[in-house]
Amino acid sequence: MSSTTLKVVAIVAVILAAVLAFAGYRMSMNYAAQAEEAQQQAQQQQVQSSVTREEIPQTLAVVAVKALAAYQPIPRDAVALVPVSIEPTDPFDNLDDVVDKIPLVDIDAGAPVTHRYFRDSNMLARVIPDDHMAMSVEINDVIAVGGFVRPGDIVDVLIYLRGGTGVTMPQARILMQKVRVLAYEERIIDRPQGVEKDERQQRARSRTAVLAIPEKDTTRMMLGMSLGDLRLALHGEREADQADVADEQMLLAAADGAQPRATATPKLRNTPDQVIGLEELARMYRAAAPGAAGQAPRKPKVEVFRGSAHETVTTQ
Repeated sequence: MSSTTLKVVAIVAVILAAVLAFAGYRMSMNYAAQAEEAQQQAQQQQVQSSVTREEIPQTLAVVAVKALAAYQPIPRDAVALVPVSIEPTDPFDNLDDVVDKIPLVDIDAGAPVTHRYFRDSNMLARVIPDDHMAMSVEINDVIAVGGFVRPGDIVDVLIYLRGGTGVTMPQARILMQKVRVLAYEERIIDRPQGVEKDERQQRARSRTAVLAIPEKDTTRMMLGMSLGDLRLALHGEREADQADVADEQMLLAAADGAQPRATATPKLRNTPDQVIGLEELARMYRAAAPGAAGQAPRKPKVEVFRGSAHETVTTQ
């Protein structure tokens, strides 16, 4: 190879090296510019997100951190109070309001726990004592002591059985003794303030009284309502106050850790049903009538007038 050829090759190599060096420089500058631009964009996005978080108000709501099954009490570790950007409808903001409540449907993990998952509280169910059930009785002013019965009163349930259907003679008896009136018409014990009444619904419904009946006597009460005519006999205030004192003592005992037996009525007396029929009523009437057995019959008397004299003679 001649020296001229070597010089040409060397010059071409130098030119090629210079071109490659320039291309590498340009590529490195482009990479640096792109990296700097990406960093600036990331900083701008971070600033925008922080500004957005400051502008959007957040609220605390109870959220399920685990899947919650329907009809199962909610454990405390399955819910948490977390901030949310979008406030759910009617949420809970206190864990104590949710723990041990029973949802009606399944709640997915991450879903806010709201009031719609639970049933509305029943005011009547709150005042039913243990081992008792609430039963309604259709009433009018005659049945309900002239309409003077009020929630919380103590009454006896009387029944009148007409002749027939297994009853040989008409009779009256005490069906239930000393039961508590839980509600009367639209009134209820401890009714919440501000609850509006639907007048049209009130006119359409029949008048009823709700009584606290022991569970073991519900079938007896049902049979009596279907077979005879009922009357409510109202007890005095003293007996009702004694029942309230007994209930208060029961609550105090429960607060002390005891296991009291809740009752809706005072302790029942061991008395019969005081059954009375037509024969007994007739005997009572004859015993109270003049000339009844045990009294001497009246002897006939004759009044004798002799001029201005007057004399009464009793015959033998």
